[in-house]
Amino acid sequence: MSTPTSPGWYEDPEDADQLRYFDGVVWSAHTTPLRSPTAASSTIGHAPTVESAAERAARAERETAARRGGSSSWSAPPVPSGTAAPTLPDGAVLAQWWRRLLGRAVDWLLTTVVSAVLLTPFLGSFATAAQQYFDDVLAGRTGGEAAFQAAVADIVLPVTLVTSLVGLLYEVGFLVWRSATPGKMALGTVVRPVDAPGGVSLVVALRRQAIALLTAALGLNVLLGYLGAILELLDPAWLLWDPRRQCLHDKVAGTVVVLRS
Repeated sequence: MSTPTSPGWYEDPEDADQLRYFDGVVWSAHTTPLRSPTAASSTIGHAPTVESAAERAARAERETAARRGGSSSWSAPPVPSGTAAPTLPDGAVLAQWWRRLLGRAVDWLLTTVVSAVLLTPFLGSFATAAQQYFDDVLAGRTGGEAAFQAAVADIVLPVTLVTSLVGLLYEVGFLVWRSATPGKMALGTVVRPVDAPGGVSLVVALRRQAIALLTAALGLNVLLGYLGAILELLDPAWLLWDPRRQCLHDKVAGTVVVLRS
């Protein structure tokens, strides 16, 4: 059975004895027993044909507003079998936003520790310069600003290169090997392509890191760094309103994060 192109109740691809609601993007968890409507009232397998262009436009506007949290008279379909997380057509359950963000936090902590160890020589020199600068400020001495600014400039490039390399090897290595980083494993999720179950290829894993590498590169420039910071925040936040719960890096790579089966 092909995937529908418009929202509505359709024959369940997993159970021919019931109907399942398709929200226009993914199959939902809403099901109801199969009935036999008359030919005139049936909407199974096709969109209504008696709806005028104006009515179609109004309905689309109401549904879009409802999905985005706006006020509208459109209401969600009935939920006869309970509420569950959205699923893909093959039944995989999309990971909740909190699982994704907690897993990301775990991964950030692990990569930060590894990066800090590798950066110890640079961090030691920077700490010495910073301590000298603050001692001068407290003692009322001037002239130490230039040395401190030079120490900051000297550490930006090593920190960017090391953290980017650690993050790249960490993410790509674990995704190709296990389809999940340690943070995702701890939260019971895995990464997979949108259109089919299975593992993540090396090319796809590299594409998932494109935004992280871009934001790191932008951070090397003071002005572009603000743009990089906005992109870095928007990337994970995107899943909060995306129908497939994809971050921006998922969209770049064509991946989704689902619950481990």
